[in-house]
Amino acid sequence: METLSRRLRAALLAAAVTVLVCGAVPVAAGEVEWKMLIDQANLHLQRGSLQQAELFAREAIAEAGRSFGPGHRALDQSLATLGLVLRFAQRYPEAEKELRRALELREKSLGPRDPATAILVNNLADVVQAQKKYAEAEQLYRRVLVVFEKSYGDDPKTAAALNNLGATLHAQGRHAAAEPVLRRALAMKEKTLGPNNPSVAHTLNNLAQVVAAQGRQAEADRLTARAAAIHRGGKRASGA
Repeated sequence: METLSRRLRAALLAAAVTVLVCGAVPVAAGEVEWKMLIDQANLHLQRGSLQQAELFAREAIAEAGRSFGPGHRALDQSLATLGLVLRFAQRYPEAEKELRRALELREKSLGPRDPATAILVNNLADVVQAQKKYAEAEQLYRRVLVVFEKSYGDDPKTAAALNNLGATLHAQGRHAAAEPVLRRALAMKEKTLGPNNPSVAHTLNNLAQVVAAQGRQAEADRLTARAAAIHRGGKRASGA
């Protein structure tokens, strides 16, 4: 694996020193350098520059280990970021390994029922689902749902957890069990996001697949048509 160039690391350190000199709150140089590395990893991830994002994430992991030690939140955040990068690169077994490492640390520092822990569990579930390990993905999504329902109530995050659980049940062929979960996700998304949000269309399509699998094609077609209308409306609004 390529490492950051000496010139780049020197620039980061120089910036860290500048912050230390000019900033109102004194912090350790390693903390500033780690923050810059993880910010760069997240920035490149958002841009879709996965190779650069991976490079910065791995450097952030190394810096977290040097500056903070093995049990610090900076390490679990760095591991979680690397896991996301690998997930979007479709390197699922590698992503799973890093996310499990991050989860172990986060559970120790925040506990298993903290919303930040649940978000990491959700990312792990996505990776497990992508590898068609549906039974485990279902368990993980159910764990996320319990935390989100308690922490957020009716909220887009809770609705997303319901949608993910419904999709996993559908992937296992448990269509009758998936339908009420997806209908609840749909109602919550319509309530919290509005009826024409693209996320609503996503759940409509998932629900259409479940309904069709139970032999109700006409109803499935209506759901699909509504999802398509939402997408068309979004394109018109954006001028596409």
